[in-house]
Amino acid sequence: MRLLAAALLAGTASVAAHAGETVLYDTTPAWVEVAPVAPRAPSSKAIIVLLDQQALIEEGRLTTYADTAIALDSPEALTQFGTLQASWMPDKGDLIVHRVELIRKGEVIDVLAGGAQFEVLRREAGLESRLVSGALTATMAVPGAKLGDVLRLSYSVTLSDQAMGEHVQWQAGLVADPFPLEKGRVSVSWPETLPVTRLKFGKAVVADPVAKDGFLTWTAVLPAPKGDEMPGDAPARFQIGELMQVSTYADYAAVSRNHAPHYATAGKVKPGGELAARIKGIAAASPDPLTRASLALRLVQDDISYLMNGMAGGNYIPQSPEETWEKRFGDCKAKSLLLLTILRELGIEAEATLVRTQGGDVLPSLVPMPGNFDHVIVRAVIGGTNYWLDGTTSGVRIDTIDEVPRFFHALPLREDGAELMPLDTRVQATPDRVVRVALDHSAGLLVPGTFDLTVEYRGAMGAFWRSFADQGTEEMRKAAVSAEAGQVIGEVQVIDHAIRYDADKGVATITARGIIDSAWERDGKDYRLEPPAQAARAVGFSADRTRAAWRAIPVTLNGPEYYTSTAEILLPEDLEGVSLQGSAAPVNTTIGGVELASDARLDGRRLTVTQSMRTRDEELPAAAIGTARRDLNRFERQLPVLRTSGEVRELWEYFGKDRARLSTLEAMYDKAVARAKTDDAYPLLARATFRSAIYDHTGALADVEAAMEIADSRDLRLARAGLLRELGDMAGALADLEEAEALQPDGSTYYDQIELLALLGRPADGVVLAEDFDALTKERSEGVQVMATALGWQGAAEEGLDLLDGLVAQRPTDGALLNTACWQAAIWAKVDAARLETCTLAVEKSENAAVALDSRALAHLRLGNLAAAKADIDAALLAEPGQVESRLLRGIIRREMGDAAGKDEIALALKMRPSLAATYKAFGLKF
Repeated sequence: MRLLAAALLAGTASVAAHAGETVLYDTTPAWVEVAPVAPRAPSSKAIIVLLDQQALIEEGRLTTYADTAIALDSPEALTQFGTLQASWMPDKGDLIVHRVELIRKGEVIDVLAGGAQFEVLRREAGLESRLVSGALTATMAVPGAKLGDVLRLSYSVTLSDQAMGEHVQWQAGLVADPFPLEKGRVSVSWPETLPVTRLKFGKAVVADPVAKDGFLTWTAVLPAPKGDEMPGDAPARFQIGELMQVSTYADYAAVSRNHAPHYATAGKVKPGGELAARIKGIAAASPDPLTRASLALRLVQDDISYLMNGMAGGNYIPQSPEETWEKRFGDCKAKSLLLLTILRELGIEAEATLVRTQGGDVLPSLVPMPGNFDHVIVRAVIGGTNYWLDGTTSGVRIDTIDEVPRFFHALPLREDGAELMPLDTRVQATPDRVVRVALDHSAGLLVPGTFDLTVEYRGAMGAFWRSFADQGTEEMRKAAVSAEAGQVIGEVQVIDHAIRYDADKGVATITARGIIDSAWERDGKDYRLEPPAQAARAVGFSADRTRAAWRAIPVTLNGPEYYTSTAEILLPEDLEGVSLQGSAAPVNTTIGGVELASDARLDGRRLTVTQSMRTRDEELPAAAIGTARRDLNRFERQLPVLRTSGEVRELWEYFGKDRARLSTLEAMYDKAVARAKTDDAYPLLARATFRSAIYDHTGALADVEAAMEIADSRDLRLARAGLLRELGDMAGALADLEEAEALQPDGSTYYDQIELLALLGRPADGVVLAEDFDALTKERSEGVQVMATALGWQGAAEEGLDLLDGLVAQRPTDGALLNTACWQAAIWAKVDAARLETCTLAVEKSENAAVALDSRALAHLRLGNLAAAKADIDAALLAEPGQVESRLLRGIIRREMGDAAGKDEIALALKMRPSLAATYKAFGLKF
């Protein structure tokens, strides 16, 4: 709402005649056609009753009149709009207030007549970005404003821009439906004898200018019709929206001529001065023009800080090179003039150019005016090649000086004028980012690996890291490196890190070493890995052109970008049957204006992947989107994927002497814990997670309890409860679950509590919990399932099954409910043919087939169907090898079938989850 208020109460002009820093008060100018404020219709919901903006163009002067009336119909509106504000540039003109009124039930209250005055503030909103506009803001907290009033403000702002001289520019964005406006108008007038260029964009119906009293007036009625929606990735020229522009410049050549004198360089360097000495030093450093240009650019980028000073005509007029050098700060104009002066002193052909940093493709569509541009850079011509040099960026050196910013068009500033010039579209010669990563998975594919990562950034991307390298704290550097490593290679824990910046080369180097989570994914019975940090995968064409009206709209491509990557992955020595899918030969192609290359080689147990991605084009034609997508899909199928086709070391295979395989990884975890601050529990939790995953319950418990000393929490209580139970402390586990439930009483721990209570000889207490859970949950099915579980542990399994049967009859396709009914029947040996059919339906309907297969396997075992039980449990473990309950059950089934190996499988399962022994014995199973 504040932004809306500021927009409504501000003018649309450029600025001023009698340049002043005080607010003037005067009657409305005679040329203004004052609009009446009509009573609102009872059905109107518009906040803005009137929005009237009128502009008058005269030679060298623009006056903008703004008249706004706002309905204070809510406490929010009274608060947000009850303070008026208007801004102006005191070096270019005046702010003249005409009216501040409160309209209350048809009565007009003149606030100014009551003695109220505006206060003047200098509020530099962009100061944190080193922007000093010089604008002043007049504010007034309107005295006496009441709920239900209409607040009206009208004022004029004058503007005479020192840089434009006799020229004037004007533009206005037109508010459109559904903007909450009752009535509005935007108009602009100019003498009939004054030649102007004008354009209107959008759907608003704007009639031709009307002649009256020697002036032409061009008017738009507001609000404009709702504009057509555009895809967000459409080029800027398709997203101009509702806009009117008027300019006294005949063409861009006139703009060029008008501003060229401000960038004259002759005689701008003081002979014998410090700046002259620095220029002489550059000349002595190398006779090569490109080297000289890169040294000059570095001087301006590194030695001159950025500060935009818009005061005293500084919006368009740059300060002198000597002033910039003396102050050691300047904006884009000042830096460009300094750079231009140095280059010309060095004998290098160069000129200043105006550019638009966002949406520069729109420039040819607009009326020629300086306001179309927001930046100044230098074009240097060396060896017949254009070099587009921006003094406000940083880190550019000779190997990156050829990069062309994506500004689309530039306007050279020349005494004889120039039209728009397209920027070059050449590809970059040097990568912005170079990634090298080595992953060590020699301990196994499914446990975390270790990584060594190096990322090099050049140019402006490298300069971003300079502050971290030179000034950041160690904590800041680690956080920045960790975030970067996560972006590049995935979820990691950084143990060692460093950031270095080579100022001579303009290269930032980020290094990190640590632990990376396993990215191997189960695919059927095998595992697959898509190597990380693949530069060739950093592209996509997901543009939405599904609407018929969007069919011909191009896609704006990211860039310019150039990335390269090299990844090495070390596999376990005993891994057999691993293969590399994708192209066996290097692949190079250009898709949708992007160059892509990949080369992957598997040499023994080491995979090496080298890739690059480099953008070429600025846009992708709409007709080419489909082809680009298909070509990219074909290309990505050629990119490397590692796949196993045999046994891999599973997480439960690190018991005993095989634990030594993890020594390097464990040393990393230990190092992280040793280095952690006393209030940082993360390294402990990371190690606890790792230990728990390999079934080291004792080690995990020690880490969790150490973390609890730092900061206890519900999650840590739950984690400790699970570990205590595995280690045989059921009472301790129950106490933690009760505490966790007290911290967040939602019943989520009740299922585990019910089982522990029964194992501790208190099944009746479990039924009490189930009754309470029924009151906590809104889902009746959940309450029934918990109650059935509690009744089963109390010895009333049939009663619990009756509850489940009643619910199943109502929800016969609920796979989870069917599985609960099957499981309860199986664990309490209540299986018959009908129950077995329920188990089969659970397998068919369940989203988690492995769990349902486990339940049916137990049901088959209860009925003596050992072969069927074995088939089901084998299928469950094929889908979920880590399902320990199924491994224990398979051991029991195999033993029942006379397979001696069943005993070993039982032992392994109980080693992984010791707590299963008490539970499964309570079910009446023997092992």
